[in-house]
Amino acid sequence: RAPMHLARSKTAELGAIEGVFWTMVDSAQAALITLGKLPPSPEHITEMLKEYFVDPGLLKMEYVKWYRDIFMLHKGIAHGGIRNIRGVEIEEWQNRAEKFLKRMIEIVDLLIEAKKQK
Repeated sequence: RAPMHLARSKTAELGAIEGVFWTMVDSAQAALITLGKLPPSPEHITEMLKEYFVDPGLLKMEYVKWYRDIFMLHKGIAHGGIRNIRGVEIEEWQNRAEKFLKRMIEIVDLLIEAKKQK
């Protein structure tokens, strides 16, 4: 049973990235929906974040790079190319997701306020 316990532990680590990925997808989609855009599939979010939020100056490019990188990491895990991830990397991704979520909430609030003033 011992090997199965270890395998389950490693699977849980990879599952933590799944939560980070969907935090970033859902919050980005919420911001784009607030802007009046149809919610894009995850592979189109990178371009839309740049076009609608970075170019107008609402978002730093760093956040778009984080999204692109988590998308690629998630894809690597889903396709079996990545089978192990260090705890320190998970923590780094969780911190980035928290900052990303906070910024998306701020953008949503700004967009709602701008709509109220029209």
